[in-house]
Amino acid sequence: MKVNLLVALYRDAYFHHSFGYAVRDLQFLDALASLDVVERVTIINRPVSILERALFRKPIARRIESDKINTIDQLSTDIFGALKGRGWAEDVYPSCIDQLLISEKSDSHINVFLDFLPIGCFSEKLLDGWLYWYDFIDNFKKHNRFSKTEKDLVKKKYDFAARNANFVSSVSAACLEANDLSLMKNSMVISNKVYVPKGQTSNPLKLASNAQFDFGFIGFVTDKLDVKFVEMVSERYKVAIYGKVLDGETKRQLSRLKNVTLLGAFSYSDVPAICRTFKVGLLPYLQEKSHDGSPLKLYEYMKFNIPCLTSMDYEISDTRFIRNYNCSKDIDSDIEDMLSVSGNDLISSSIRKEWHLSYCVNEALNAVVQSRV
Repeated sequence: MKVNLLVALYRDAYFHHSFGYAVRDLQFLDALASLDVVERVTIINRPVSILERALFRKPIARRIESDKINTIDQLSTDIFGALKGRGWAEDVYPSCIDQLLISEKSDSHINVFLDFLPIGCFSEKLLDGWLYWYDFIDNFKKHNRFSKTEKDLVKKKYDFAARNANFVSSVSAACLEANDLSLMKNSMVISNKVYVPKGQTSNPLKLASNAQFDFGFIGFVTDKLDVKFVEMVSERYKVAIYGKVLDGETKRQLSRLKNVTLLGAFSYSDVPAICRTFKVGLLPYLQEKSHDGSPLKLYEYMKFNIPCLTSMDYEISDTRFIRNYNCSKDIDSDIEDMLSVSGNDLISSSIRKEWHLSYCVNEALNAVVQSRV
């Protein structure tokens, strides 16, 4: 029997229009839609307020162009709701999801509802006939950009998911443990993985030695960034920061550094070209602002034969091309080692089958289907 998949994305088609498949939930969506067993896919955009339309913040309904994916885009009559920010999800999603749980249920398919939302519940009764799969993108109860009120709403959602989910996947074991779900029978840790879009080879980078910059960072820039380490590296090396800056003070600090270049927002389709411009990737995050996550960019670096300097130990550790600078006994030596290995095929060739997202989402979907037995 084929799968009918309903997906509540955290980053929806509006985000996709600007940034492409740059985040976990959108990569999951693309990988799942590519599976033969998945016949129908419906995704939910966060409803748009009348004010957002009137002010041209979201003037045009966005959808993800795919023969298999149907995008639901709704206009909310809550004129000023979007001014509440993330917390509006608590108000605007329930009726939207309730409606779709009724209208999108199929009698001829296995119905799976995949929910990525950290805020926004719905009617438990309407899950009858659905397999409810909840994914922890991050531990948003600890997120450095969420307010206390928003974190309280996150806890409410996590409690809801714990009560109702047939299956739970999580970006890390720490995230499961923090939410008392590590012993849940139908749970699986799926850290962020190697995602290879259609038409992209897994290893286009061959000339890292000719790169314009010595170091590079790709991703959204927030106050979680370890600016002091970036400053230290920039005293001797050229550093590129690719990504939309979401924190004004962090932008001011980085802008003052003479060997640091801020290159702004990019779309995921730009990543192969971006990764040709630097030799060593950076993962410079402050430990105290960590939220039990997994770095997508580590896998992008590996995919393009770029070694990495990181501030923390993650699920992959290989000192041939990954070094934790906070544990370094000789940072200058570590930097030289990483520069020397840049572009070496040993990095991409170390990627295992189970590190590919396509493999993992197939395993997860099989587990979801089995959870109904």
